Amino acid sequence: MNMYEMFSLPGEPSVVTEARQLILEAFSDLEFFDEGHRYLLQGKALPSVTNVAHRFVREPFDEQRQAARYAERHGQTPEYWIQQWRQNAFRAATLGTKTHAYGESLGYLRAGMPERICPSILPQYMPEYRFLAPIHPKEEAVLRFLNEMPPSMHLVLNEARAYSGKNPCPEQNISEQIAGTFDMLYYADGSNGKPAGFVILDYKTNASLQNDYNRKCGRMLLPPFSHLIEEDLSLYAIQLSLYALMLQDIGLPIIARCIVWLSDCNYQIIPVPDLIPSLRQAL
Repeated sequence: MNMYEMFSLPGEPSVVTEARQLILEAFSDLEFFDEGHRYLLQGKALPSVTNVAHRFVREPFDEQRQAARYAERHGQTPEYWIQQWRQNAFRAATLGTKTHAYGESLGYLRAGMPERICPSILPQYMPEYRFLAPIHPKEEAVLRFLNEMPPSMHLVLNEARAYSGKNPCPEQNISEQIAGTFDMLYYADGSNGKPAGFVILDYKTNASLQNDYNRKCGRMLLPPFSHLIEEDLSLYAIQLSLYALMLQDIGLPIIARCIVWLSDCNYQIIPVPDLIPSLRQAL
């Protein structure tokens, strides 16, 4: 099954089915290419949500300069430390990609759609037991998170693409079209006494979301986010608000944006603020 084909789940609220169809139709013309992590809209390349968020970093990481400083303090050559950093980054990115694929696959399996298990995760699937085996502590954390997902939460889509510029009021659209892929969109039906609406969730596998040095030194992002510490947590808050902006522009009310921070066999749900008004002003 094509991952972007429309589907409906037995017993889900009609608002969920309608939202899923709205998203798939609204953004059906957006193409994504793994090589180079490129988004194309009618042949035009669009910057990614991740790249746009990093525009607000006050001083981007200078690998060569930092490696030279690190070599002076800790020995070895700058080239040695660059290799170490790049290998560690590659390891972390590979783990993150696999964990996301497991989370996407498990989310769809739990919704009754084993045909949507990612090809890379299929070797972990036992169809006779409908069991998707976690083979890393981060995957154990995903399993625990989804096992503890309350029944009031209904899956809309996993790993869905979106782009900006769809607001029917032109003056509300940001001046630049950008694109991205959000990890999870759920609908909270309000049956637990909490507000009803759509919730964006994003898996993160970082060792830490905070930067202790920048917190100590008071190093902040560029305006209009100069009230936010320059660290991954702040950049992820911007990313989630950009996804929310795209969905809000097609008429979906987003009531919460949350990071699902995965540690070994456990997780933490971290709500992040709504930055859409600042993003509409800045972009």
